[in-house]
Amino acid sequence: MLNMNLNLYRVFYVVAKSKSYSDASNKLNISTTAISKNIIQLENLLNTKLFYRENNGVKLTGAGNELLEYVDKSLTSLELGEKLILQKSDLSTGEITIGCPSHILTFFLMDKIERVINDNPSLKLKLIAGANANELLELLENHKIDFAIDSSQIDINFKDIEIEEIKTIENIFISKKPLKIKELNQLKEQKYILPFEYTSTAKKLINSLKMYNISIEAYMEIDITELRINAVKRGLGIGYIMKEAVEEELKNKELYEVELPIELPSSKLNLMYIKEQLTKADKKFIKNYLKN
Repeated sequence: MLNMNLNLYRVFYVVAKSKSYSDASNKLNISTTAISKNIIQLENLLNTKLFYRENNGVKLTGAGNELLEYVDKSLTSLELGEKLILQKSDLSTGEITIGCPSHILTFFLMDKIERVINDNPSLKLKLIAGANANELLELLENHKIDFAIDSSQIDINFKDIEIEEIKTIENIFISKKPLKIKELNQLKEQKYILPFEYTSTAKKLINSLKMYNISIEAYMEIDITELRINAVKRGLGIGYIMKEAVEEELKNKELYEVELPIELPSSKLNLMYIKEQLTKADKKFIKNYLKN
């Protein structure tokens, strides 16, 4: 494959359309000497003559005419591609792909999305809501998403990935009926619906209760927040949930926050991204909507 210098083809294209070195010189803002050197370099590269010199300018050879047809199409395609990429870098015409667990999408991100769509109706959004923290990080590394939002505590250092805290979220126990725990020992009597034991959320809860000499075990482990909420609604036990994920249910008294004599550990929502991967549209969304 030939070593391709796109600038040579651009000079060739402008000369072919102008039919004059001097006109091409004015359009490209370079000297006629530089124009001539570029054309000679391209002719040497292709081992063929591209222009005939005439008194009033230049004329394409047969090979030059053939080449122009391909260069014209190629440069047009490049210009279109550049235009599309530039459009995608702007919120008004761009495209953003976000990875975010479904419950965080519902109670936190959807409001931000509603605002940005109202302000930028042509913006395209892709939302990946079914991935766990490690899967989100893998999607980031493989450039399948622009950025991710998650509450998991990331213990492993992923190359080039930045993690930035954006919000603190209160965690609570919820029950189907009002429940007040007056003595900590009463916690041992409950049936718990918890995230999987290996998750940072479950580990922090269990370690926090151990400080009060309270040891609990999950009666049921469910990794998806919405399913834990559903299990509590069915009266299967008390669930450990981000409070903002059940605000409507608490307000409507479909569920109740368990009253406790202690505070439970909070969670942090983190923004995860690769700096070099963020487009202008991503940065505008993060600055103007996600953080406001």
